[in-house]
Amino acid sequence: MSESPDLIYLEADDEITAVVRRVRAADAGRVVIVAPGRSRATSSAVALRLLARAGEEGERELAIVGDALTRSLAAEAGLAAFATVEEARRAEPGAAAPAAESRHAAIHVVRGPAMEDTVTAPVLAADDDLTRPVPVTRPSLPAPRPRRRLRRTAAAGVLALVAALLVGLVAGAAMLPAATITLAPRGEDVGPMPDVIAIAGVERLSGTVTEVATVTATGAYEILRPATGTVLLYNWSGFPQAVAAGIFVAAGEQAFEIQEDVVVPRGQLTPQGRIQAGSIEVAVEAAAPGPAANVQAGAINQILDADTDARLQLFPENPERRVENVQPTSGGRDESGPEITEDDVQGASRALTRALRGAADEAMAASDSLLFADPAEPVEPIIEGLDDLIGRRDTETVEIRGSLTYDRLTADPAQVEASAIDGFVADLPTGSQLIEGSTRVEFGEVLRAGEGVSVKVTVSGRVSPIIERDEVLDRIIGLTPDEARAALADVGEATVELWPGWVATVPETVWRIDLRVVEP
Repeated sequence: MSESPDLIYLEADDEITAVVRRVRAADAGRVVIVAPGRSRATSSAVALRLLARAGEEGERELAIVGDALTRSLAAEAGLAAFATVEEARRAEPGAAAPAAESRHAAIHVVRGPAMEDTVTAPVLAADDDLTRPVPVTRPSLPAPRPRRRLRRTAAAGVLALVAALLVGLVAGAAMLPAATITLAPRGEDVGPMPDVIAIAGVERLSGTVTEVATVTATGAYEILRPATGTVLLYNWSGFPQAVAAGIFVAAGEQAFEIQEDVVVPRGQLTPQGRIQAGSIEVAVEAAAPGPAANVQAGAINQILDADTDARLQLFPENPERRVENVQPTSGGRDESGPEITEDDVQGASRALTRALRGAADEAMAASDSLLFADPAEPVEPIIEGLDDLIGRRDTETVEIRGSLTYDRLTADPAQVEASAIDGFVADLPTGSQLIEGSTRVEFGEVLRAGEGVSVKVTVSGRVSPIIERDEVLDRIIGLTPDEARAALADVGEATVELWPGWVATVPETVWRIDLRVVEP
């Protein structure tokens, strides 16, 4: 037994194009087409040759189940043909079909014995339109008189004559001129046509993401400051003494520079016979920066300029001080370390912004296959902890935090495409129809429209004229094949087959004209 074939049952008014599509869509390697008596799709050799070609293109083995005429036409088209579905099922792949039966009807009258008369009546077979002898047994009757036998004989003869006339009429109708017109409508490109599709039923994706970044100090600071303070200059002489700015005084190895010119008042003799030194206060600054010049009170006790010191001392043996710092000196510093710069802060802010946008994109990743619209102005992240960071020296790293709110409206591309095609079809010229599978929709910019989105699209496709049978027949009845093709040239490309061979023009009997419209 062969592999079970796919069965395609036809209706009487099925067009050949529809049958070809069903053959191409079949799953099995063998396809059996079952025709119901006279079917438009199997009533001409041209249509059956189209079926045979469709089978060859899809590497399928086709077989036809139909009446004697259908089987005969199938044989002409190179297709296997069978009288019943069961025969087609039993046939091995590649097996030849049984020989086509005669197209002529047979009426037989068979007489048996006088008591058991049998009459063979014409009965229409289930699988074709032939009449076959079928015995009909009459009940036993008394022997008829000769006259009544003659009447029965005459009645049988009349019935046979009527049947013969009916068969003749059917055969005569089948022999009337016929035409098969196969028309491939002319296809025409339309577009691209721009359009804007508004979609109200959208999905909203929204939320807030947070991230943390670290500011690392790359700068450095250095502080070098000299110590400062004041000193008292003492004058033990009897004359005022001028001391110039730039004269150094010292506390051990730490030298201090007098900051201004001063005149130290003269000394005075007290009632007790002692000398009271004149004095004046003057500012000093350490000669070298650093904390070492931060000395205690009374530590400065030397005037390094010998002439100035001698004038203030009056006589060499005077042991009294000529300079003294009543208060400690201070402010001397020598420090260095890391410092956060403006570049450090900006770099960390940029890194935090990238991290926030990446987290938002990841949260919305599920919408990447959809059409979506984000806010017209991108939402900026909020970053905390940036105040007073620039110039900070008390730490090498500082943590900053940020947040970003996202809001996206999404639409299904299939919904947009369907709406775009509907609008495209609605704008087609009158009398035109869209060729199935020819449309192309390209998506453009997606914009927000309130709580919905608007999608810019361009749509293009191919259209063909709508074929009206009556209009086509009005154009071609009575024309030769060449004239008929020319008359239909503006509609599409036509092939005209006339039957039988001696017919020169398209017949006026419209029911004998088979119009088949194929894909453009």
